[in-house]
Amino acid sequence: MFLLPALSRTHCLMPPLKKLFCIAILLMSKVTLAIAAPAEFSMQDFETKTINQKLDYISWFSPQYPNSAKALIETLESSHQHHPLSDTLYLKLQLVSCFNAIDMGQNENAVDIAKKGADSTKIMRIDQAKPYFLACEASAYDFLGKYTLSNLINEEAIKLAKQYDQPQALLLGLVTRSLRENINSNYLQASENIKIAKELYPVAKQQLPSWYMVPAPYLKMVMSNLLYSSGDAATALDYAKEILKDPQTNGAIAIGTAFYLARISISLGDLAAAEKYLSQSKHIIPEAGNKHNQAIFNAQTAYIELHLGNLSAAEEAINKSLLHFVDTADDLKVMRAKRTLSLIYFAQHKTAEALSLMTDIVKQADDSEQYFDLIEFHQILSDYYEQQNQFEQALKQQQLKFNASQKANEQLSNSRIAQIKASREPIENPSSQRNAELLMFQAQNVALLSLGIFILLASFVAFIYRKPQSNKVSEHLNDPLQLVDTILTQAKQSHYPLTLLLLDTDEIRQVDISIVQEEVQQTLREQDKILRVEDNKMAILLPFASEEGALKVIRQLTPIIQPYLSVKLHFGSASLQQLDNLQTLVKRAELNKLAKLQKQHQGIK
Repeated sequence: MFLLPALSRTHCLMPPLKKLFCIAILLMSKVTLAIAAPAEFSMQDFETKTINQKLDYISWFSPQYPNSAKALIETLESSHQHHPLSDTLYLKLQLVSCFNAIDMGQNENAVDIAKKGADSTKIMRIDQAKPYFLACEASAYDFLGKYTLSNLINEEAIKLAKQYDQPQALLLGLVTRSLRENINSNYLQASENIKIAKELYPVAKQQLPSWYMVPAPYLKMVMSNLLYSSGDAATALDYAKEILKDPQTNGAIAIGTAFYLARISISLGDLAAAEKYLSQSKHIIPEAGNKHNQAIFNAQTAYIELHLGNLSAAEEAINKSLLHFVDTADDLKVMRAKRTLSLIYFAQHKTAEALSLMTDIVKQADDSEQYFDLIEFHQILSDYYEQQNQFEQALKQQQLKFNASQKANEQLSNSRIAQIKASREPIENPSSQRNAELLMFQAQNVALLSLGIFILLASFVAFIYRKPQSNKVSEHLNDPLQLVDTILTQAKQSHYPLTLLLLDTDEIRQVDISIVQEEVQQTLREQDKILRVEDNKMAILLPFASEEGALKVIRQLTPIIQPYLSVKLHFGSASLQQLDNLQTLVKRAELNKLAKLQKQHQGIK
């Protein structure tokens, strides 16, 4: 039987936010666009508010009920025709409209609004509004799967936010950057960006005039996803539960949060909790007539029902979702819906149908250069072939996955190089430019924060050790990842051997994993470290251990771990090289394990 792979972290797209937790956070990603505001009030109350207050309310309301928010926007646009707004309020109205288009799934329209808005800031000489329109454009491109372009524009938004002293825009850009780094498995960079954003939040909240404010609950969701991605699902769940207490958790946000909690619960092996959260999502009344969100809800429902073993319900839900995505020619979502359908087919033992779908979407992802999707697809196929004892095919899929990963990293590097070489447009008002450190100083120490922004891609290790730890949350978020990075860096600099062992935990019961980890840790040396690198993988770092030394450790650990498994235990291993990071070490260990299995299957000793 083909065992369902654990939730993919590599591809939790959430444009601005690409898969924080696949499409579950796609729903939550809309919270980026929201502004802190009072609870929902009546239309009569709405009419008594100033235009600025109305715009703030629509910003807060749109992620929850985008269709209703659109109606309010149209009312203000109609009023503007008879009673023109000031330039500043008109730009803010366009900004609200841009993000509302993203909430409604109209990303091409959002790009058009963002470009026109950016042009208007120049004509009206309100340059400080431009980074907000760039942020909206970057978000829309992210949803469209144009990640290189999105990254380029977001970096430009960050640059302009600093030049024009706009903490709110800087906050949005840093959060978006953190999400992108998380997707790319650059957890140290991701955690540092979100920590800076968290420290900048009080300053941004006091900004006048206010344009767009990332709400505090959204920061909790981003931190939750980062904790999950780095292997701490239990703490991630605690962070996510806090979202339920927020007054903005209504409508699409409430449903998206329930899906997110269900998916974390599944990864923790708590199927009863997952079923409870799925039931909650079904009892929240979605916005009438919003076919886009309903299709996303169906896709999420399908994924959760699949992991709960309700295969008929899963198939029914994903087919509804797929039908809408085909009708709206949303090729990216069609591809991902087919991914879920193929997993359902595997679980139903419809292998031919599943492999046929996987072949189609692998080609689509390759042709459209959706390399992060491609990484996930090859992993799904590798898992399938490994469970069928077709180790040569499994190894081939791992090699293809590695190639896709290299292309993804190259794609990201190219966008960064392009950002360095060229700016989207020169700034014509030098007097408005501010030293970046002046803005950042309000959030934290000047030198450290300027390093945080400009050296994230170059000398990150030196920065994180000099940066003070501001609170227990950020310490908990960063320390394990910093420690791994330190271990690898010290091994390279001191030229001593280090070996990584990789163990699949698919066959270990969820309730036993912590027991196994504790018993293994008691056997290891003090300097050896255990970490969860994926939902279904445990890595063991062995400093000062050559390949021969690692074999001795494997012989010691095998009798400890084997009783918890129903199949024979197999380790993968990889020795550290100068250009390695944790991600490449894990990939080479996975290839090593599959190569060993292939040789054993062929009878080669």
